[in-house]
Amino acid sequence: MPAPMFPAFKEWQAVVNALASGHQTLILRKGGIAEGRGGFRPRGEPFWLLPTGFHAQADKLIPAAAPFLPVAETPALATVTLTAWAELHHHTFLDDWESVTRLAPNHLWTETTVRERFDWTQPAGLHLLVLRVHRLETPVDFALTSAQAGCKSWVELPLDPTDLPSRPALDDATFATAIRDLLQP
Repeated sequence: MPAPMFPAFKEWQAVVNALASGHQTLILRKGGIAEGRGGFRPRGEPFWLLPTGFHAQADKLIPAAAPFLPVAETPALATVTLTAWAELHHHTFLDDWESVTRLAPNHLWTETTVRERFDWTQPAGLHLLVLRVHRLETPVDFALTSAQAGCKSWVELPLDPTDLPSRPALDDATFATAIRDLLQP
């Protein structure tokens, strides 16, 4: 019998660091090149935040992202350190640019980066995922496989994030305030 698998969401290392620190509570996603015919779909169960790295990451983030940037690029097949997992609190597809730009104070991407994602493939727009993030008390090193490489948002890992000691990145009151401010019209 194969080991149970658990979802992992691939995201830039700097964004994972910002999420784990409580600095950011959202992700804007169009979907990876390898998402398949159905395109990007959020997952409802708890999922890992799987950090990825590439050479141009810093160029696509605002200057305030500097403290969250990785020290070095993460090769496609490497050992990564898992520091956080998340629960999907809210999801919607934003198809008007004004709604997306209103979120600028709540994330680390440059306007140019967000615009590229917004306009990439049709329909124009981005998925907004609002997350309740949990930091692991002890980070876990995990060796990536070729099945976990590539431009796709979701991969599977043989570790249940909810089995490991963790605590919310934001306490309940702070999270409630952040969500209220983020989702108000």
